Amino acid sequence: MEATPGRSWKACLMAVWLIAPAVHAGASWAAQESRGGRIIYASEFDGRLLVVDTETRVVETHPLRFAKVGDLAYNQTSHTLALVGTRTQDRQQSLYLLRWPGQDLQLISRGTSTHGSPYRPAFDPSGEYVYAVDYGPNIFRYARTKKKWEEIPVDGPTDFHAQGLAFSPSGHFAALSPGDFKGFVIADVRSDQFRALHTVLSDFEGCISPHWIDDNTIVFAGRQRPGLQFLWELNVTTGELRQLTGPPIGARDFLSVSPDGQMVAFTATGGKLRAEWAIWLLSPNTREPSRLTPENIRDSFLFPTWIEK
Repeated sequence: MEATPGRSWKACLMAVWLIAPAVHAGASWAAQESRGGRIIYASEFDGRLLVVDTETRVVETHPLRFAKVGDLAYNQTSHTLALVGTRTQDRQQSLYLLRWPGQDLQLISRGTSTHGSPYRPAFDPSGEYVYAVDYGPNIFRYARTKKKWEEIPVDGPTDFHAQGLAFSPSGHFAALSPGDFKGFVIADVRSDQFRALHTVLSDFEGCISPHWIDDNTIVFAGRQRPGLQFLWELNVTTGELRQLTGPPIGARDFLSVSPDGQMVAFTATGGKLRAEWAIWLLSPNTREPSRLTPENIRDSFLFPTWIEK
């Protein structure tokens, strides 16, 4: 994953500027039909994996026998699901891999972190490496072939406490969440380090869960001021910012972009006096968010990620 020097867009990262946001769901998405797909998700204390077809709305249930489960991430290349969970309520959660579809969980975290087991896993595009964080200054990387963990430093920001990361489709860039959730660090991905290029959205009240549409554009959940959290899109090259959702829908911290880059699945509440959480979809076809799952789940910790159709 060594970065390629001299990419022209790096020159544009001198100063990211923000335009006044407008509610607009079709920002960088091409105006074409999405192929739909399937989403696998989990409710934190439910102990199961649920798979829903975005077209038929049919839900399949896959028991895990876990007391807690979350932080789902899926890699299309290796057909592998990463998740964080524990079989008993009183034990520290661990990081697992699951060849999908299947039943055999592979435990890959065994106290390798000084802050506890790494969490918020993210695959590199090849699926060979699983990355995770522990609120420390470095990023953890697990080589699946070698079955070995190593720490990858982040060169640039001081007093950095990683809270999450996401890779661009090429794997050349990453968006890193700092500990205070003030914006994202856009980094160049090297074989032995992440090299910070720029910090974006630092004037936001909070940002979380970045996902890349292409090597220039991220979708994320955030708020500019206290109140409801919405979905946004940022072009990290030009600085163009667009608000994708608005009141009364309030987005939680968990979202995922479809493999074709045409749809976003996200956890949200529909604006009722009593918050009831569900998985919602946002696509350029309708330009409006639509609820995918019933609002009878009161747990706001719903973790969606896309799998193959």
